[in-house]
Amino acid sequence: MLRNSKKGVMTGVYAALVVLLILTLVFAVNFGSVDIYYKDVFQIVYGKIFNKDLSAYKSSQINIIWALRLPKVIVAACTGAGLVLTGILMQAITKNPLADPYVLGISSGASAGAVVSLLIGTLPVIGRVPLAESSFAGALLTAVIVFVFGSKNGKINTTKMILVGMALSSFFSALTNIIIFLTPDSRRVQTATFWLSGSFAGTDWGDVPLAVGVLVVGLVLTLPLTRELDALLIGEDIARNTGVNTVRVKWILILTSTLLTAILVSMSGAIGFVGFVIPHISRSIVGAAHKRLIWFSVLLGAIFVVWADLFARIMFSPQELPVGVITSLCGTPAFLWMLRKSRYSFSK
Repeated sequence: MLRNSKKGVMTGVYAALVVLLILTLVFAVNFGSVDIYYKDVFQIVYGKIFNKDLSAYKSSQINIIWALRLPKVIVAACTGAGLVLTGILMQAITKNPLADPYVLGISSGASAGAVVSLLIGTLPVIGRVPLAESSFAGALLTAVIVFVFGSKNGKINTTKMILVGMALSSFFSALTNIIIFLTPDSRRVQTATFWLSGSFAGTDWGDVPLAVGVLVVGLVLTLPLTRELDALLIGEDIARNTGVNTVRVKWILILTSTLLTAILVSMSGAIGFVGFVIPHISRSIVGAAHKRLIWFSVLLGAIFVVWADLFARIMFSPQELPVGVITSLCGTPAFLWMLRKSRYSFSK
């Protein structure tokens, strides 16, 4: 629909998506098990930012808006954007339309680390390991193993890395299931299972700088390489013939993807589907050129995950569903409809 649109048109589209994202964030902060008027939301946020008197509001209202919902929706938006960006990178690196942020097994390592924290609690010598740190350590360990076995003399073998990632994914999934099976406390098992399906329930302001920071780093490292990404999508041999240093570019993109996945999964759990499908939907709208695709997909992914988190909170309020359940239920029909109705091609 927008494949051949002029630069001015695309700028307007990006601006519209930014406005829609802001409205989505405001809407998500406003609604929940306890609804709060928009005016009160703006006043509380403004008062907190500029240190104004908020004595007219109940402490419970201030806590719900400022301490609970606002950091949650910001992290949700960053997670959606980051997972989509990683999906785009992995699909270009592997030239595989089925690739997603978790193709290297990093999410399985993160999940295993999280389950150790949630169900075992303490480790010998180390002692108590917090959830985010344990999850990140699992993701980092997986990434190191993938890099060691998937590269030789500094050169990346993409096929081998994917195979190693698949093997590690199966291993850590099995390890996770063993830990869950051997845990007698059903409440802790339920908490771990909920986290494994994706959740922002424990998010606070301490997570916001890291989520925003890693997304900014990912974009800064990726956006200058849009031409190289286009070339990789066509073929590695063609990319080399056009002067692309494919080894250097692949290292940058894989390290960026690993950093994004490890940090975001450690905060949100494994939210599937988003990084795989949103790039495909975006390609059907703006085409495969990464200069357009990245911005459009990142904004769309942020909006999608914030809405998914909102529905997860309000569908069966006061109970909360895992975000991954909502992303799959809502996204799969849209993806199938897109494939049915549009002439879609992965690399064009």
